[in-house]
Amino acid sequence: MKRVITFMVLSLLLLVSTNLAIAGEVKAYNAGLVIAEDVTEDEDGLIVLDGLFSITTFKKLPGIDNFKVYSRWIGSGKHTIKVQVVDEANNIIMDSDDIALEFDRDNSTYYHYFDFSNIVFTKPGIYWIQALLNGEVDYEIPMFIELEGKELKFKDAPEYPALILSAPAGSVTEKDNGLQVVSGIFEYFAFKRFPSAYDFIIANVWYSGEGGYSQHIEFLDPDGRVIYKSEPQDFEHGPKTVSVVYDKLEDIIFPKAGTYTVKVYLDDDSIFDYPILVVQQ
Repeated sequence: MKRVITFMVLSLLLLVSTNLAIAGEVKAYNAGLVIAEDVTEDEDGLIVLDGLFSITTFKKLPGIDNFKVYSRWIGSGKHTIKVQVVDEANNIIMDSDDIALEFDRDNSTYYHYFDFSNIVFTKPGIYWIQALLNGEVDYEIPMFIELEGKELKFKDAPEYPALILSAPAGSVTEKDNGLQVVSGIFEYFAFKRFPSAYDFIIANVWYSGEGGYSQHIEFLDPDGRVIYKSEPQDFEHGPKTVSVVYDKLEDIIFPKAGTYTVKVYLDDDSIFDYPILVVQQ
């Protein structure tokens, strides 16, 4: 049984990948890593993250689980990526094949999702989902394997929420089992003419922390002008909490093609900014 402690608020937080992988002058980094019951595509070919979770509870162990891991990458150049699941002793439980990743322009965004079917967990504990870039771990997130009635304590939980995904999307909903769904995720904007306008959300997933926080975002055009700024919002978070947070941007005018920027603030501190490309069809 998959469980997650969730809530929704209208705002934005963003994953920060603390490790930049550098191959000569070519840079890339992981910009999103989440666990879901399933990853599918909608009728427009856009990604749907169906049932985000952080905890699986078994009645007995060994136990068999099935899930998918969505990874998001920003950068340039040629690289290889893979995802693996390791236990607390860093033993590999299951890993994917290496996947070739090639960005067609600077600041491009690409994604890949991995199927972890019939994975066997032999004992409870904190396992880690690791995203590897060019053979090195670039980012990792915890997955909690628990026995029914015996809740794990996350003693090394980060003090502040760790942002594990941010992406433009269409909607955020909740399933009957309480797990959340992010639908219509895309990588860039494409318009035939400029200026153009579009309604969208920035959907975000983050976990952990302990206490109350405040957050807001800015959306900047290629000239660095702020074309959207959200109001600060307060939220509460716990050590194993996973939440989807989204900010709804309506009638946003894109004056021209170029590299736009999302800038994220946590407790009034600028914690991260990332590019979104806007191209002419």
